[in-house]
Amino acid sequence: MKNQLYIDGKDVHTEYGMSTLQGNYAELVAFPPSKTPDSNDWAEYDGREFDLSEIHLDTRDVTLEFGFFSEWKHNDFVALLSDMGYHDFNFPQLGRTFRLRLSSQNSFEMYSNTERSKFTFANDFPRPDGYVYQEPMNSILLPKGYELDGVDLSAYGVLILKGSNAEILKTPAVKKNLLRNFKYRDGAVYDGEYVKFQTKDVNLKCLMRAPDFDTFWRNRDALLHDLTRLSTRTDAEGYEYKDAERMFYVDEWNESYPCYYKNCKTDSFNPLEGIWWAFTLTLVFTSFRLGDTEYLLASEDGKFIITEDEEYFIDLGD
Repeated sequence: MKNQLYIDGKDVHTEYGMSTLQGNYAELVAFPPSKTPDSNDWAEYDGREFDLSEIHLDTRDVTLEFGFFSEWKHNDFVALLSDMGYHDFNFPQLGRTFRLRLSSQNSFEMYSNTERSKFTFANDFPRPDGYVYQEPMNSILLPKGYELDGVDLSAYGVLILKGSNAEILKTPAVKKNLLRNFKYRDGAVYDGEYVKFQTKDVNLKCLMRAPDFDTFWRNRDALLHDLTRLSTRTDAEGYEYKDAERMFYVDEWNESYPCYYKNCKTDSFNPLEGIWWAFTLTLVFTSFRLGDTEYLLASEDGKFIITEDEEYFIDLGD
């Protein structure tokens, strides 16, 4: 199929009698993972202390499958990919160019008149070249209730899917205190004076919708930027510092969680008749503990009653 993929400005269908096969776009649109930040693990505190004064994105592998309809053009294509390290892959339908390098060939199958092969490429450039931030823009009506640093995810065209709440509420593993297990006695001696929790990975099932690719890339890039940007914060002593920690808020139970972005995986991607991108967004909750229960007055429609100074009215009952 012509005008499907250009490599270094050449139409691969015209030059090599080949085309990309269905499903290739899924890995291209996924966010790259973040590099693991330095951290300290204090036994007497929940979670971990992460150095989020800077956060960087890692390289990402992308697997593309090709079908060859002209005999013996496969070798010519491999020669093209190996004549230099990086090549520009332009996908006109996506409206985006990716600079990739060949990593490996995963499979090769031969039929009577065709050949099929999967190649893995490395994307060492996780952010669009010359990217300038634009605020997300969404005209599709979506449910609200999940916020990132005060911005509802529906502003990016993102809907949180079923199963995510269970991931958020699931208790993380407990940190193990001092444990002594002697050969000459039954059982073990454990320091059970206190219980502290580890960090936990939260896998949010998400769906991003957009009417066209201009809107899709704008919202997709804005979400990646907002997940990894550095904010200026001021501590109790007035010292300003950079921090990439985010606050993820769930309106249903009025709870906020400190976190940072870890990874993203495409579950499905439909670029036809309106764009649907289902993906799993992984956040690391750096500290997790359910606080003491507070009872808030609410009206019959389930909305909290707020006083004139915009504070929740709290029932003092236990």
